[in-house]
Amino acid sequence: MKYIRKSICSLLLCVSMLAVLLTGCSGGKGTAATGNARILIATCAKGDAFRDMLIAALESACDEQGIGHDTVYAEQSAEQQVAQVKEAKSQGYTAVICRLIDVDTALQVERAADGLPVIFVNNCPDEGYLKADEYIYVASNESVAGSYQAQYVLDKLSGKSEINVMILQGEKTHSATKGRTEAAKRVLNESGKKINYLFQDYADWSPELGQEYFEIFNSTGRTVDCVISNNDSMAVGAIAGMEACGIDPATIVVCGVDATADACRLVKEGKMDFTVCQNAVNQANAAVDVAVLLSSGKSIKDYAGTSDTGYQGWVGFEKVDAAEELLNKVYTVSGLSENVDKYIK
Repeated sequence: MKYIRKSICSLLLCVSMLAVLLTGCSGGKGTAATGNARILIATCAKGDAFRDMLIAALESACDEQGIGHDTVYAEQSAEQQVAQVKEAKSQGYTAVICRLIDVDTALQVERAADGLPVIFVNNCPDEGYLKADEYIYVASNESVAGSYQAQYVLDKLSGKSEINVMILQGEKTHSATKGRTEAAKRVLNESGKKINYLFQDYADWSPELGQEYFEIFNSTGRTVDCVISNNDSMAVGAIAGMEACGIDPATIVVCGVDATADACRLVKEGKMDFTVCQNAVNQANAAVDVAVLLSSGKSIKDYAGTSDTGYQGWVGFEKVDAAEELLNKVYTVSGLSENVDKYIK
């Protein structure tokens, strides 16, 4: 049975406002004085569940604070993204919030901004390209997500001395791919168990590739004890692959990241074991707050969540499994806080 992508992304983009999550995955709204801030949101392309949630949340955060904003899509062209940012200053923007297409183009984007502050989200450039109160990264610490996944696997399979692992990675140039994968492998490797990495490849955040890769792996006749996926979409695809191969997903520990509606539904159904809530609303609120502060020439050093470096703002991850109360507190396609039971009725 081929996995059919749900229209979560398009529905999210039709919603005018994302509400704040309930307790456990919620955060404060923007509190910075807006002044004359006008923000350019520069991103890649539509079609990824979390990224679309984040862009919708950024637009909503701007609207809630009465901040002028526009969103431009570079359609996976790093050159086009640099060109779009280059026009920002002459068009009257006071700050750029940028989801980099390629982390290696961070310097070009900063130069193109021509003195405007740049707040990077969801894809972190090398720290050498970040600078306090000028070039900031606001997101969640990716290594935490990978560590959470690996520790869950070790706890779930505590009775096994040897664990066969499949790892589905995101885009090769994405900071989350590296951070989550390295952290998960580090925790597994330090466990004292024999860890066999039977499959590891880039599935580019895609549910279709997640399914295809699992089916390819299954055709070799080997088996895995767990699937650690850099995001939920690939994990959902892997589960579809298991079902297409006649394998009960409940027999394999599957872990993702993002706590998307699809993933939480599968956790509730017992087909997926674990995900990590990456809070798009909190990340967006923080990014917009930082953009407003920098637009007015202020420092972010005292802004909640800012690291000692002055160029990183961290928004925490939350663990989600069937035993967690948080499972029933995720926001879904409507953008409103909604019980998962209502979504999967």
